[in-house]
Amino acid sequence: MKYLLDSDVLAGAIKGRLPVVLRLSELKPTDVAVSIFGRVEAETALRLLPRAQAQYGKLLKEMLSSVQVLDFGAAEAQQAVSLSAYLRSADEPLAAFDLLHAATALAHQLTLVTERVAVFAGVPNLDVERWS
Repeated sequence: MKYLLDSDVLAGAIKGRLPVVLRLSELKPTDVAVSIFGRVEAETALRLLPRAQAQYGKLLKEMLSSVQVLDFGAAEAQQAVSLSAYLRSADEPLAAFDLLHAATALAHQLTLVTERVAVFAGVPNLDVERWS
């Protein structure tokens, strides 16, 4: 694996946003992962919007079945604790899901792909890319 997609990028993929789709087409499914939190965010967003669920639900399931969905375990939790303490002491705390995405990417040495690159600017040693 090389890349961890956040829920915004995952949504872009299933909605057919050209820059995201083109970048994904260059990669093997084994190069891409989604955190369990990205899955939760994407599935929750669809459940709250019945029309979107009807239009994109099947595509989301197919996407999630083609890439690895990373669970959150001890290694990710330790990264989250260390990262949270560091960012709070620097007065740059992250929102909960952002912290958990960053910790997952760090624990697996993956590049986090997000639309919100600036949010993660204060996270040390985190590679971040924007595909759109």
